[in-house]
Amino acid sequence: MVTQAIGTGRVDGQRWSVALEFHETLPTGYTLPTLPDGSVAPGTSLLCQRMFIGGVRIDHQGGPWTDCQPVTGTDDPSASGGMGLWGLHDKGLTGSRLMVSNPEADVAYGVVSLSDGTRMKATTVTVPGTAYRAWAAAIPNGRTITTVDQYDAHHHRLSHDTNWR
Repeated sequence: MVTQAIGTGRVDGQRWSVALEFHETLPTGYTLPTLPDGSVAPGTSLLCQRMFIGGVRIDHQGGPWTDCQPVTGTDDPSASGGMGLWGLHDKGLTGSRLMVSNPEADVAYGVVSLSDGTRMKATTVTVPGTAYRAWAAAIPNGRTITTVDQYDAHHHRLSHDTNWR
């Protein structure tokens, strides 16, 4: 297993952290999910996104693998391109929240802009020996996200998203 810290800090007086955890082989106790058609999801490895606010793992009630996805090897393209807003309350709609992106290979960093004018820059970090990468930023309680932009290493904006709160 390889664990890579993606981001850490304090939000609303609490410590937060995000790490990616890569298991080269499926760990003991993990079962590949069954798809709606009855077949088993593909995967030979496991990629987990471990997120904590105030020492509590987000989605911990779902069990030890709830924040994990099966992948095939160290460079499965299905693991990139996603972004999510995660929290401990109301499905991430209230309280302290974490914005986490698993960007495409050309994204060097993300900038989250809030309605009060705050701009948070988060650098993309890669799990050593893999193509799995992420960036993370903490959103304080009561703050609204106005935009999420992603940039390449030459500071060219690659995406502009206004669909987050």
